[in-house]
Amino acid sequence: ALALVQWLPPQDLEASLEGFAAIAPHVEQALEPYVSKPLKLKRDPALNKYFVACEYNCDGGTHRSPWTNRYEPPPEGGEAVEEGLFRATDRVRRIEELFNEVFEAYTTSYYDGGVSSVYAWDLDEGFACACLIRKELAPSPEARPAKHRESGIWESIHVVEVRESAGATSFADYKLSTTVRVHLQAGQPPATETELGAMVARQAEKRYKRGKKALGDEVHLMQIGTMIEDMENSIRQGLDIVHVAKTREVLNVLRNADGCDLREGAGAGGGVS
Repeated sequence: ALALVQWLPPQDLEASLEGFAAIAPHVEQALEPYVSKPLKLKRDPALNKYFVACEYNCDGGTHRSPWTNRYEPPPEGGEAVEEGLFRATDRVRRIEELFNEVFEAYTTSYYDGGVSSVYAWDLDEGFACACLIRKELAPSPEARPAKHRESGIWESIHVVEVRESAGATSFADYKLSTTVRVHLQAGQPPATETELGAMVARQAEKRYKRGKKALGDEVHLMQIGTMIEDMENSIRQGLDIVHVAKTREVLNVLRNADGCDLREGAGAGGGVS
């Protein structure tokens, strides 16, 4: 089922998961640990900033903002109900704040905009976090003619588990699970439309010996940040080599075939006359 989902169009992922839920609920439950639903955006009215809304910050039918640690929209029942929803511990909340500040700068630098959010929670021997990025390329009717309009979405979902050890030989184990979904569309359907979609899932693990001088949480940011940056660079290169190159090859074949048809038609016309 996981292999089938990866081959289905990524822009139809939500509909595909709903289809699995309708015909085979057990399959949908089995896919939950491996397939994340498409990311949504919500606005935090207190700071007028957008954040990513997904299963990692959802509780009680509402979503927690990483910027203010408040739920949007406020749950029915007011403050009393909201106090009963998930709250990160003090240490994990500090990690969230640190990671969100850095990943916002990372998204601006690498994606020239977009929305990022980081959510963290405790584990028995450490913590875990979900680092999320959503960049949307909205069509601009004023910028180009209709046949050249472009739109697209890039979604990065990085889930990291950090297992910490205590003692003199202090080290940390990092396990990164990454899913990238991309969908690009250009041109005017049906004549000149070109569409590219891909979903890539990869994992990476790393062990880092922290030592006595690196006991702060900043060292986790450095290690996780490096792993995510390397992973995204690798996936971008893979998309360029496999998906983009193959699409370019198919388009070139189609253009050559159309050119041959036009030349043959012109030759036939010339013979008749």
